[in-house]
Amino acid sequence: MKKGKIKLSIIIFISFLFAFVPKTSNAEERKDVLFISSYSPKFISFNNQLEGIAKSLDERYDVTIEYLDVKKFRGEDFEENFYNYLKLKFENYGKFDAVILGDDAALNFALKYRDSLFKDMPAVFFGATDESNIKLAKQRNISGVIEYASIYETVDFIGKIYGGHKNIILLTGDNLVYNKEIKDFYKLKDKYKNFDFMNISIPNKVNDSFLDKLSKIDSRNDVVLFVYPYRDSIQSPLSVNEAIEVVKSNISAPVFTTLNYDIMDNVVKGTNIIGGKVIDQKNQALLASNLLNNILTTNTNECKIIYPKESNLWMFNYNNLKRNNIFEGNIPSDSIVLNKPIPFWSKYKDLLYPVIFVFAGLILILVALISHTFKTVKHKNELRKAMRIAEDANIAKSNFIATISHELRTPVAVITSANQLLKILLTKNDLHNQIPCKTMESIDSNLDIINQNSNRLLRLINNVIDVAKIDSGFVYLKLQKINIINLVEESVLSVIPYANSKELDIVFDTNTEELEMVVDPEKIERIVLNLLSNAIKFSKPKGVILATIIVDEQYFEFRVDDNGIGIEEENLIKIFDKFMQIDNGLTRQNEGSGIGLSIVQSFVKLHEGTIDVKSEVNIGTTFIIKLPVNSDLSTKSYRDIPSLDSNTDIELSDIFK
Repeated sequence: MKKGKIKLSIIIFISFLFAFVPKTSNAEERKDVLFISSYSPKFISFNNQLEGIAKSLDERYDVTIEYLDVKKFRGEDFEENFYNYLKLKFENYGKFDAVILGDDAALNFALKYRDSLFKDMPAVFFGATDESNIKLAKQRNISGVIEYASIYETVDFIGKIYGGHKNIILLTGDNLVYNKEIKDFYKLKDKYKNFDFMNISIPNKVNDSFLDKLSKIDSRNDVVLFVYPYRDSIQSPLSVNEAIEVVKSNISAPVFTTLNYDIMDNVVKGTNIIGGKVIDQKNQALLASNLLNNILTTNTNECKIIYPKESNLWMFNYNNLKRNNIFEGNIPSDSIVLNKPIPFWSKYKDLLYPVIFVFAGLILILVALISHTFKTVKHKNELRKAMRIAEDANIAKSNFIATISHELRTPVAVITSANQLLKILLTKNDLHNQIPCKTMESIDSNLDIINQNSNRLLRLINNVIDVAKIDSGFVYLKLQKINIINLVEESVLSVIPYANSKELDIVFDTNTEELEMVVDPEKIERIVLNLLSNAIKFSKPKGVILATIIVDEQYFEFRVDDNGIGIEEENLIKIFDKFMQIDNGLTRQNEGSGIGLSIVQSFVKLHEGTIDVKSEVNIGTTFIIKLPVNSDLSTKSYRDIPSLDSNTDIELSDIFK
């Protein structure tokens, strides 16, 4: 009683001092809010509560804090002193615009003195657990946030994480104070029949009997749900930190919890407390302050109660999730994970970005210098190469009449070489910069035309010479024993890029991978390329050309199928005639000499084979070549297989665009 009078005297003296301090005013209307805390600033939840209030109430609000401090001061005398202190304060400063009530004691006080102190004053509460006070608050139109442990949700989460048989142990404070939590806990027995439900109460003072119960908790078979003693009771329970220390020192089994303080960095170190759906005082204060802000902003005071389902948060400790092999993807998606390592990039990105940009700039400068050096050297080498090519061309010109067989071929070779030289020179950067873009495009187009027609002329020359040799009987085979499958496959593959440029696909297939035959490789290659040339020439865009090898005991069969324009039946017998072309629109777009198929037929006959054709108009054409596997041909001379690339250019020259 004496202590109460001394405290009251101090409060009255301080109040009179404040009475002589003038109140400031701003142009902007501000609101004065009174926050009554049930405890002192040293209480574990106080700082979190202030953070929540500050996050919601901005600079428009001035918040004054008063402390009931019921952990230290109890009884009607102190309550009366606190009432007199607030009454005197209201008389000197005027009533506040609103009041926030933190926890049960503050709500109980406000309800008791609602009419005398807080009449017509908007009020909100948070952290309330007393059902009678909550019911009365609703009747008095006081909004707020109810505090209650999420027993059901956390046990449900444990049930999803752990299969098989487990003992789930509820660790709570006094049975009378936590009677509701214990009842709700045991209600879940029917749902989780694979769990054995047990309850251990934390005594007000740790004793040997309690420690003996904790020592029997097995990390392999037991799971603990920790609802530590944080409510006021007649006796003085353990503090939050003391209760956590007991769990930390005596329980190695997985521990789930319903309050967030035992998951924080400064407390959780060394414990096995994983987390759960927890009471979060900061979030409660934030939600209550939001309610108050809405009341003051809209001037409406409709009672609204926020229940634990909304105010409690899923919160876990990252290290203990890993320690207990709980995959992060199995926790609720809206969970807060504490102590989670910050990725290296996120941690140092402000430092890494400038370093990367500087390093990338240096690399680009270095690459540019190296590229310039290589281009300079390459340019000099190609100039020397061009000089050598020009000298060789002059030598070729001087020896033009030396051999009559090259009388027609040599000019074409010179034209082609010079065309290639011009293309090389024109691709240099300095020339591109000097020549206008449209002029450069025109030059490139004309060079392509020269190259195309040179190849056409060379093919015509070769074909005319071959026809002349055939007619004169001077054609002979340069035979050798080779794997004819590989030869045909390489020939087909060399044509695929040209076919793709015409929007055509070539598909090659064979029923065997190896067949040794005695043939003239050059002539077999020309047979294949001529047939593919015709197929590409007369196929429609987006078409497919099939090149197929079928080998049996007697014959090597090569087929070329296309889905092109086809050939009329009356013209099938004419297509192997010399200089014969079927007159239609597509042929006119792809003119040729008309002797390619004649040469193919002659080369096939030289190999003692046959060639056949099947065709339907607008459906497609099939050429079938059959060569005897065991012929009377013998290897008479040896000749290297020519380059497929050069032969392909020549054989397909008359279908270039």
